[in-house]
Amino acid sequence: MPILEVKELEAGYGPIRALDGVSIEVAEGETVAIIGANGAGKTSLLMAISGVVPARRGAISFAGRPITGLPTHAIARLGIGHAPEGRRIFPRLSVRENLQLGGFTQTDRAMVARDIDEACSLFPVLGARMSQMGGTLSGGEQQMLALARALIGRPKLLLLDEPSLGLAPLIVQKIFEVIGSLAKRGIAVVLVEQNARAALKLADRGYVLETGRITLSGPGRDLAGDRRVREAYLGEG
Repeated sequence: MPILEVKELEAGYGPIRALDGVSIEVAEGETVAIIGANGAGKTSLLMAISGVVPARRGAISFAGRPITGLPTHAIARLGIGHAPEGRRIFPRLSVRENLQLGGFTQTDRAMVARDIDEACSLFPVLGARMSQMGGTLSGGEQQMLALARALIGRPKLLLLDEPSLGLAPLIVQKIFEVIGSLAKRGIAVVLVEQNARAALKLADRGYVLETGRITLSGPGRDLAGDRRVREAYLGEG
């Protein structure tokens, strides 16, 4: 049974229909890439799964349980983490406080402390910045903080929206190394990423989203070799 099932999902903003009958599946421990042009509906899909954008039609289930219509905090407690586009850390809180907020779904404070230590082992720079305000970090450090914060909640599924956007190549490499290691921890990932080549190389499977509809899907390697994908998203036209 897939850990995530999205069936015929329709969602949007006012009169704008951002998603028009989208269906995707994600297995436990699987990394699934969502690629598409700006405005295709990729961010809206992640926000609908998290409950930020309400579904107008269709269904979303997580670990066999319907979650359509649940509030965002309830969805997070079930085990869905979300690192949104633009990082959205708390700039006036310290790195430690940002990480502690990532554990709001946990009642065991000692466990949260252990998870923070583990996050700092993934991103050692955060360990050296624990008392520093989040807003004073570099862009790459803020992205590491956003990803680490999402992991503190011990998600079974992690939604990542443009984790490499605007970052230096060495930072991107580190971010993707961590994302690639999550499957070994049993964490499924839905990855929205403007670097389609890197995303499909990392992903077990992928979907192409165009103007709110899925137009292609398949193993990441197969999509990376598809002529239409190469021309539209990999700069080989």
